[in-house]
Amino acid sequence: MVAQEEKGWTADDRGTHIFVAARALLEGIAKNGDVGPVLEHLDVLRADAGLMTNFLHGLAAAGAENERLAAAARGVWPSLLRRAIGYLSDDPTPYQDHHWGDWAAAALLPDPLPWTQGLYNEIIGAPIDWVRAEDLVELIDEWLPAAHGEMKCVDGLIGILRKLPMEVQVTRGLRWVSDLCIQEGCVTVKQSFLSNDWLKEIRSTAEELGRLAEWQMLVDSLVVAGNEGLAPYSR
Repeated sequence: MVAQEEKGWTADDRGTHIFVAARALLEGIAKNGDVGPVLEHLDVLRADAGLMTNFLHGLAAAGAENERLAAAARGVWPSLLRRAIGYLSDDPTPYQDHHWGDWAAAALLPDPLPWTQGLYNEIIGAPIDWVRAEDLVELIDEWLPAAHGEMKCVDGLIGILRKLPMEVQVTRGLRWVSDLCIQEGCVTVKQSFLSNDWLKEIRSTAEELGRLAEWQMLVDSLVVAGNEGLAPYSR
């Protein structure tokens, strides 16, 4: 598939072949606990950010199919995220791809449920949201450089943060979201699909924890950059 992409065409434009491969790799982890084949597959697919994105979405979706695969996906993801952060040293990195770089960076923070409605998904009953956010928290700082200034990544981060206690969302998440939205004093993401609601959700906790000034600084910066939805909350 990588060779096909390099020639400008693909037999897997909808990611179905990659999805089937992702499920098989998770089955392998479920049987023998070996995460190596998943990481090796990711190493190869990183040559094309679109294929890498499809693989990450496929792993996330396959993990939602049953408890065995959910445990496998949950178990491999910290190692996968750590491995993918290492691709920041590639030249170029997959996260610089003009079409799929932001998708690839965002997909490193798994969100399985949106990817469970495909023709090849094998789900009986409700899909499983298998993500355990606390397993990924200590890697977020290293992930941030792959995600600066990308709206999809802001939403991916907020999706993970909402699975954590409100105190953590404020004490750590507020800085992380600010880091994605603002670089060197310049606002690169003034609003994402989830950002306004999330900032409103955490305001009272930020005040309780003595972090309201930090919250206010981010909100004011986004409003100055053109975020009208937060204007009533700006000074």
